[in-house]
Amino acid sequence: MEILDEPDRRLAAALHIAPRATWDELAAVLGVDASTVSRRFARLVRSGILRIVGETDWGLFSSTLPVHLRLQTGSASPAQVLEKLADFPEVQRLALTSGTHPIFATVHAASEPATAELLSRIHDLPGVAAVTSLPVLDYSGKGSGWVPDVLDEAQRSRCVELAAAAEAPDAGRGRPEGTERQAVELLRADPRLAASRLAKPLGVARSTAQRILHRVFEQGWLRARVEIDGSHLGYATPFVLRVKTEPSAALQVRRVLGAHPSTRFVTQVASEHNVLCNGLARSRTHLAELINNDFAAVAGVRELDADLFLAETKRYWIPRGASGTLGEFAPPPLL
Repeated sequence: MEILDEPDRRLAAALHIAPRATWDELAAVLGVDASTVSRRFARLVRSGILRIVGETDWGLFSSTLPVHLRLQTGSASPAQVLEKLADFPEVQRLALTSGTHPIFATVHAASEPATAELLSRIHDLPGVAAVTSLPVLDYSGKGSGWVPDVLDEAQRSRCVELAAAAEAPDAGRGRPEGTERQAVELLRADPRLAASRLAKPLGVARSTAQRILHRVFEQGWLRARVEIDGSHLGYATPFVLRVKTEPSAALQVRRVLGAHPSTRFVTQVASEHNVLCNGLARSRTHLAELINNDFAAVAGVRELDADLFLAETKRYWIPRGASGTLGEFAPPPLL
């Protein structure tokens, strides 16, 4: 695995906060010149360490919510089942985990009937002994909102200002049609596209492309998202936390966990352990501290259970190699 130096890590952290900032803006934050920022970014992408992709609003590709899965294997090894599951286009996330269920997955199909059909196919896979499905009911945080603790306070504050200027989402007003839909498709693959590069494939003037670009992000149809293995940034222990709350406390627990700097995707699920979140710790010892001092102290929490992600083979529709290198982004088609 390639080792990132401190300037690489600071660049990756800045991009987590302001993924659409210009090279000049990022250079000013990091105290280097723009050509250095551009050159480092190109190397990280070329080596498969980092990707910036478009996180699309769920309603644009599905009429339902995701489902988390915990799988037990029988006649086949977990690695063999993982290999088969990785080929399912509906599988967003896939990992080998510790605990009684060696496989964790998150799937997102286009509809409830499609979800039922998908779960049936997964149940029928050779080697799958049992599947526990945890349908998502609501959420309080997505992976695109996670920020590694790498920058100093001044750098972080400046990046927050850049992000606020670039993206001011006001989601919930309509769906993209025509050239706006085309723009969403293009920006999913590269959300850093400027209006000058967007204009030609859309067949519009640069000024029109700029208005479309602004509207796509203003409406919350798409959000730029950085993908990188957490170990590159000092987070060597990814985990999944299952929480059983007091019946009336699920929303508050979900919100508190969603605001915690170590969690990425926090959901309320249809299960006895009714809140589930994925997160990143710096080490196993750090995870123990998080469980003992932070998560267990949240008002309304009755029980906690955590598994480690021993190996991730897919996250946000991007396959991952053994060394954490990123493959091609293959999101589901828009409806």
